[in-house]
Amino acid sequence: MPLYELFCLAKSRLTPVELKRLMAGAGKVILDKGGIITDVKSFGEQRLAYVIRRPGERHATASMWQMTFASGSDVVSEVEHGLRLDEGVIRWAVLKRRKDGEALPTSYKIARLAEEAGTSSSVTSNETAESS
Repeated sequence: MPLYELFCLAKSRLTPVELKRLMAGAGKVILDKGGIITDVKSFGEQRLAYVIRRPGERHATASMWQMTFASGSDVVSEVEHGLRLDEGVIRWAVLKRRKDGEALPTSYKIARLAEEAGTSSSVTSNETAESS
């Protein structure tokens, strides 16, 4: 099962009980479908970098929380559906994490790959010109 991270912005006017209900609802969907929750973090109420506008609403702050879980891809769509229907949610994102053994590419690795790709194509064109 792949590992996913759910990051959610909830309305800051939600009470702690309502926020827990929201988090528990997402967790229940994951657990009911055979998923495994590995971590839950709450970052509390945070000031947003910019105001998020929704019809009739403006949000400058939000309650932020993150849930890390392992499940099938069908579970992700169900969790997203539940968040879409919940009026307490402003925005959310579900990201698929890389496998533990895979390192994230650094800018140096990307530059080397681009350089190698450019060198191989120029060598090919030079070899073609010499053979003509």
